[in-house]
Amino acid sequence: MKEKSVILVVDDQLQNIELLEAYLVPQGYEIVKAASGQQALEKLGKNQIDLILLDVMMPGMSGIEVLAKLRADEKTKTIPVVMVTVLKETEDKVKALEAGCDDFISKPFDKVELLARVKSILKISYYRRQLEEKEKFKAVVDKVSDGIAICSPDYVIKDSNEAILKYLNITDPANVNLVETLFKNYSVSIKKEALMDLAITHKTFDIVRQNSETTEALYLEVNLNMIKNSAGELLSIVFILRDVTAARVEEFLKQDTLTLISHQLRTPLGVISGKIALLQDGLYGPLNEEQKKAIEAVSKQSSLLISIVEKLLGFTIVRSHSS
Repeated sequence: MKEKSVILVVDDQLQNIELLEAYLVPQGYEIVKAASGQQALEKLGKNQIDLILLDVMMPGMSGIEVLAKLRADEKTKTIPVVMVTVLKETEDKVKALEAGCDDFISKPFDKVELLARVKSILKISYYRRQLEEKEKFKAVVDKVSDGIAICSPDYVIKDSNEAILKYLNITDPANVNLVETLFKNYSVSIKKEALMDLAITHKTFDIVRQNSETTEALYLEVNLNMIKNSAGELLSIVFILRDVTAARVEEFLKQDTLTLISHQLRTPLGVISGKIALLQDGLYGPLNEEQKKAIEAVSKQSSLLISIVEKLLGFTIVRSHSS
């Protein structure tokens, strides 16, 4: 919760505002004053208000009318409102509740009750805003194709989006140790000790689920980031998983193709080189000078061809890795 909660006090009677201010300021609250409903709406546009103490009976625009406007506005609809009233009729309270008030405080004010109500409402409001922000964040994150998990320092999942649960086939993320799950169910391209090394705050590695009768091959690139506070204490560990299956499969196909080309080219060239050497050694009989010159020319061209093929294969391999 922020250092000072800001309370907007709305009452057409100055003595009531001063009394509320006398009670609340010593407790560390910041007070913004408004003497009418219209003035209250104007103050809301200029200040970040955490709670509104709103008088019901005011000339011009009643507290109920002000409350209705607050609840109709996207910017103010979640601000907690406590109605300050002398009314005791059930009908009036029902109207206020229907308009969206959070609680009531009766005049004359009881200081203990007032402070207790304010503290309670502000605490509830704080957690409500936190929950709303978390839900908004989760709604956005759930639409991201990358899998995201936020873990405690012991690698237990504290929050996650739908993508990571789908990738890792996790039905219930509660109390799941992500590191144990990865090493139990997947091939991991980094050693467990290296993954858990706290001295390295960022790591990138792959996890692989091999093809089987029930599942297709899955290649995930994992980015791990350790979040620390200013004192260097580990707060949380964020895992981001990206599906790189298509890229990895293409890479493997290139490597397989290169291996095949290498084998198909090198094998006949090796045979040619070997036969030339045998001819030059006289294994197939003596050679005259003209034959020796012809074989020497073939040998040079064969060596040149082998050199060209090796360079071509080397260039292709470098290009495939860089892409």
